[in-house]
Amino acid sequence: MRAIEVMPFKAPVTKSIIVPASKSYTNRALLMAALTQEDVHLYHPLYCEDTQAMISCLRALGLRIETLPEKIIIYDDISVVQPNTYQLYAHDSGTTLRFLLALVCLVPGTKVLEGSAGLSTRPVQDLVKALQQLGAEIHYLDKVGQLPLRVTSSHLLGGEVRLDASVSSQYLSSLLMIAPYLAGLKISLLGKTASKPYVEMSINTMRDWGIKVQTPAEGVYEIPAGQRYQKKEYMIEGDYSSAGYFFAIAALTQSTLTLKNLNPNSVQADRNFLKLLAQMGNEITVGENAITIRGKQILPGCFNMEDCPDQVQTMAVLAAFANGITKISGVRSLRVKETERVYALKSELAKMGIKTEDTEDSLTIYGGQPHAAAIDTYGDHRMAMAFAVAGAKLAGMKINQPHVVNKTFPAFWETLDSLHDVAKQAKL
Repeated sequence: MRAIEVMPFKAPVTKSIIVPASKSYTNRALLMAALTQEDVHLYHPLYCEDTQAMISCLRALGLRIETLPEKIIIYDDISVVQPNTYQLYAHDSGTTLRFLLALVCLVPGTKVLEGSAGLSTRPVQDLVKALQQLGAEIHYLDKVGQLPLRVTSSHLLGGEVRLDASVSSQYLSSLLMIAPYLAGLKISLLGKTASKPYVEMSINTMRDWGIKVQTPAEGVYEIPAGQRYQKKEYMIEGDYSSAGYFFAIAALTQSTLTLKNLNPNSVQADRNFLKLLAQMGNEITVGENAITIRGKQILPGCFNMEDCPDQVQTMAVLAAFANGITKISGVRSLRVKETERVYALKSELAKMGIKTEDTEDSLTIYGGQPHAAAIDTYGDHRMAMAFAVAGAKLAGMKINQPHVVNKTFPAFWETLDSLHDVAKQAKL
C-alpha cells in the first residue's frame, strides 16, 4: 500500500478506544525476563516490529520464547547462551539495539549487532564508551559511533562508570537494567539526561521485579551487588504514546474520546501530553484504568516537551490549526531519531501552508489555516500517525507509506477507522 487518504470526521464523535500495550514496557520486560532465572509470563504484550526485533534477537542467542496472543513466555535466561558466533539484527529498533548491546556484554561468544540503514546512523558511541569502562570488548566494524558492532566480552566489572546520556535516555536504561549482574554499579552522569521519564520507567520496572536502585545525589544511580530479578508474571500496561494521537484527534475535532487500558498513575513520559492538551483548552477526566478527553479548542502557547519528545510531532500538527504562534522547546533529541524529525516536520508542514522556524532545541509554528497535502513519512511511524491527526479535520490528507506504523502500533489505521460510523480510510 503506497498511501492512505484519511477521512475527516463529519461531526464530533463520542466513542471509546482500547489502547494497545506499551512498546517501551514490553521491551524492558523482555530484557529483564532474559535476566530472570525462572520462567516469566508477560501478559498483554505489544506485538510490533520493535518488540518482534527484541524477541528475535533473544531467540537467536538461544533463549526459548513462546509467543501467544495474550502473553509471552520466556523459559530461559542468559545462562543458556553458548560460546558461538551470533548475528543479531535489531531492524529499526533503537530500544532493541541499545538494550541488547549491554546485555550481550554478559554472555559468551562473538556477537555482531546490525540494523537497518536508518538504525545504523543513530548514535551509540556514548553507550559503547560506558560499557568499555566496565571492561566490555566492543569493536566498530565500519564507522566509529555506528553499527555494525562486534562484542567479544562475556562479563563486565562492577564499580563506577561515567555516562553521557544527553543524546538518549536508553543508554542509561540499558546500564541500569543489566546492573544486577555486576558486582555493584554506580553510574555518574555527565550533563543532562534526555527524556528522563523513560529512565524512571526503567527504574520503576526494576523495582517491581525486586531490584533496589538508589539515587544518593542528582545524576547518580547506585545498584547494590547481590540482587537478581524475581518475577514470574508481569502485566504490560497500555501505551500513552499510542493514546496521544487519539487525545489529539479529540481536541482537534471537539470529540469526546475515552481511552481504555491506561494506568492513570503511569510514569510513562507521554502522560505529560495530557497536561499540555489541558493548557490548550481541553477537558481531561481520569477514570479507572481509563482517561476521557473532551475536545474544546486548540490554543497556541509555549510548551517544553523535553520529557515527552515522542509527542512533539503530534503537538506540531495541532499547532498548525491554532490561531497564533506556538513554540515547542526541548526538541534536540528529535534530530537523532528514526529520521531528523524537526526537519521532517518543517518540510511537511510547509506543504500544508504552515510557516515554521527552528533552533537546535526549539520549533516555532505559525498556526492558522492549514490545507491538505500528501505527507511523506520518512520511514518514521510517528510522522505517519501525527499527520493522520490532521486528516480527522481536513479532507484530502494523504499519508504516504502508511505501513511504517507497524513499528509500534500495527492496528493504528484500523483503530482510526473505528471512530468513523461509515467512512473508511481510502487505500491508494
